[in-house]
Amino acid sequence: MEQSRPTVYQANPLIEGRKPMNALEMRLFLLALQNVNPHISQNDKYYDRGFKELHLTPNKVKEIFGHGEYLHRLKEVCKHLIQRSVVIEGENGERIYYALFGRIRYQPRDGLRIKFNDDMRPLILDILESGYSYTKVSMKQIFQLSSAYAMRLLELMLQYRGMMRDKKIVRQMALDELRFRLDVQEGTYPAIKDFKRRVLDAPIREINEKTQYRISYENVKTGRKVTGFIFTMDCSNVVPESEVQDDVALEMMPSKKDGHGLSEMAINKLTTLCGSNAEFKRRMDYALELAEKRKVKDLPAFLYKAIEQDYRKRDADIRAAVEREVQAKADNAAWEMDAIKMFGDAIALDVEEEPFDTTSEMGRACIDIIKKGLKERNLTFTGKRLLEQHGMSVARFIELYGKV
Repeated sequence: MEQSRPTVYQANPLIEGRKPMNALEMRLFLLALQNVNPHISQNDKYYDRGFKELHLTPNKVKEIFGHGEYLHRLKEVCKHLIQRSVVIEGENGERIYYALFGRIRYQPRDGLRIKFNDDMRPLILDILESGYSYTKVSMKQIFQLSSAYAMRLLELMLQYRGMMRDKKIVRQMALDELRFRLDVQEGTYPAIKDFKRRVLDAPIREINEKTQYRISYENVKTGRKVTGFIFTMDCSNVVPESEVQDDVALEMMPSKKDGHGLSEMAINKLTTLCGSNAEFKRRMDYALELAEKRKVKDLPAFLYKAIEQDYRKRDADIRAAVEREVQAKADNAAWEMDAIKMFGDAIALDVEEEPFDTTSEMGRACIDIIKKGLKERNLTFTGKRLLEQHGMSVARFIELYGKV
C-alpha cells in the first residue's frame, strides 16, 4: 500500500452516520481510507483529485490479516461489503444513503482491490470543498479492535478531541442517537441492561484493554428511565502520532508472560511505539539482558524505560561512536608519528620557544597551515618557517596543537 498514513480522515457527518458494518468490514473500510490523501486545508499542496484503487498484493494481505480466519473470510466479506451503504442525517433530519464502494474484490492470486464510490467524495476526499469539519483517527489504535461497536464508539469520542480538557474528552449522547450511530437495529436489546452489557460494557472493556484510551460512562435519566449516557475518555497515555509507525497489521498483544510484569496498558503503549511485536520483543530481550547484568530491583519499571527509550539502539549508537573515536585516535596517531619521522630534524631551533596565539585569528590560521602540511606529509616552506620563528620542533608542535 503506497503512502500509508498513521491516521485516517472522515467528514463529521460520516462519523455521526450509521455504518452497517461488522469489524472485518470496518477494517477494509479503514484500509481504503488510509489510501486516500484528502483535501482538508487551504494549505494543502498535494492531495488526491480522485479516488485511486487500493491494491494490496497477496503477500501484503497476508501480512495485514495473517493466515487464519480473517484471510479465509475476505472473499465472502467483499461480496457483502459492495452492497453496503452508509446513512447520513441531512440538515432537515432526512436520511441520505451513500453506496460505499464502486469496486471491491479479493482473489488469493491477485490480492485485494478496493475503490470508493465517487458519491463518497464530499465525505472523505473533498472535505474542504464540502465545508464539513472532520475527524482524524489513529489506525494503530482502531484497527486492532474486534468489535464494530468499539470501533464506532472510539470514532465518536475522537470527534470531540477539539473539546478535550485536562486530557479528557467528554461527550453526552441520547439513547436513540447512540442506537442509530452504532447501528443497533430497532428491537435489538430492548432492555437497557442488555444494551449496556452488549453494546457498551464489552466494547469499552476492549477499548480500555487494547488501546491507549480509557473510556467510562454514566447514565442520564429522565425520571427513572435511562435516556442517554455521558462518556468520558482519558487520553493521558496516548502516544503522539509522530512517533507511531505507519503500518498496521492484526497482531495479538504479547502474552502476559512475555510482558515480564508490565501491565496491559504499558504493553499497548510500548508496542505502539515500537511499531510491531517483533521490535517490542527485540527491545525486551535486550532490556532483560541489561536487567540481569545490573541486578535491577524494580524490573517492570526498568523494562518500561529501556523499551520506551530504546536502550538497544542507544547502546548500539554509543558503541559505534566509541569505535569511531578509537579509529580517529588511531588515524591521528598515525599522521603524528609519520610527521615526526619525516620532519623531526627539519626545524632549526635557534630561538626560544614561543607558543602560537590561539586566541587570535592569525595564530589559529598559522597552526592550521602547519597542521595541514604535516597531515599531508608535505611541510611547506611557510609551515617550516613558522615553526622556526617560534622555536618549535615538529614533535613539540604536535604535543601542543596536534589535537586542537
